[in-house]
Amino acid sequence: MSQTATYAQSYLSSFQSYQKEYFQRLETLVNIDSGTGQVEGVNSIMDTLQQWLGEYDFKVSLHPSKGYGNNLLARRKGNGKRRILIMGHVDTVYPAGAVRKQPFAMNDGVAIGPGVLDMKSGVLLGVYAMRALIEAGFDQYGELVLLFNNDEEVGSPGSNPLIREIAREVDYGLVLEPAGKQSSLTHSRKGTDKYVLEVQGISAHSGVEPYKGRSAVIELAYKILAIQNLHAIFPGVTFNVTKLNSTEPLNVIPDMARCSISVRSFSRQGLDAAAAALQKVAATSNVPDTTTTLTRNPGRHPYEPTPEIQWLVELARLEGEALGINLKAEPKGGVSDANILIDAGIPTLDTLGPVGGGMHNLDREHMQVSSFMARGPLLAGLIQRICLHEK
Repeated sequence: MSQTATYAQSYLSSFQSYQKEYFQRLETLVNIDSGTGQVEGVNSIMDTLQQWLGEYDFKVSLHPSKGYGNNLLARRKGNGKRRILIMGHVDTVYPAGAVRKQPFAMNDGVAIGPGVLDMKSGVLLGVYAMRALIEAGFDQYGELVLLFNNDEEVGSPGSNPLIREIAREVDYGLVLEPAGKQSSLTHSRKGTDKYVLEVQGISAHSGVEPYKGRSAVIELAYKILAIQNLHAIFPGVTFNVTKLNSTEPLNVIPDMARCSISVRSFSRQGLDAAAAALQKVAATSNVPDTTTTLTRNPGRHPYEPTPEIQWLVELARLEGEALGINLKAEPKGGVSDANILIDAGIPTLDTLGPVGGGMHNLDREHMQVSSFMARGPLLAGLIQRICLHEK
């Protein structure tokens, strides 16, 4: 087979035949509340996916993580060499009762419902890409591995060990996060660090002897302004201050004030430089006799483009051309499980799921129905190309 052959087009008729069943099954998944930590709903979805994948001779196992429910791992060995991980999550950001408020529906070319885009449609797209490859008789992969986790929306704390374990056993990762437009791919994402900044002051009666007090709130205010000014020093690094709280009695000078800080950067160097700058902010004081403690909690490491990722981008671009799509890889500020895979050393391409918008907003989240017929063949064709083409 020539190096210039493309494969995505050969799967168009398969996905056309799957379309009705796909959206019926998507309705089933979306109409199950599965916000992070809603164990009953998460497990119900995993049981359903296990049943569907069993139809295609996958070896399926469930892996519980405390407080979040089951993760699903599915494997199918082939007769080739390359081992490919296809990854998605079934948890959503929505509270219990979201389905009752906004159940699945399809109107005017869009599908709506909690998690319809982020990312139940992507998870199901992965299942149907597997079906398309199997029904086409393609088996020139070492192993196809699907990993669907249950806690991505809160940083994958429970599933992280399983993700890293499986990452050691595969060669490439494909993540099915949704795309904002038909031409979108993601080859890099910011990493995150989280901080708690706590100021200790001195309390005093605010009416009788306020001069004896040292306000932790005033000192924290100075520090928040200093943190905001760091944006000018570190372009591309973001500092977001949230969760403000302090001692509350109105007749007492507050002796404690605290905030949380989220820092994001496309590089580890940026995160480390931000950490050093925040330490300097913490070490200085404008209000005398106040002290500050800064606690750094590392989050997901940056997902940075590498030559191997650029190779995956080029393969996807060629398959997109066969479908009339001009794919372009772009950086994203948000994080995903691609950050974990990259940190584990696996070349990973992200945003291979369906197209839509309004994520994390129950009234706006939607999937473009037509994207199934583009993204499905693209995913199947990309997997085939990865397996057959040399670098």
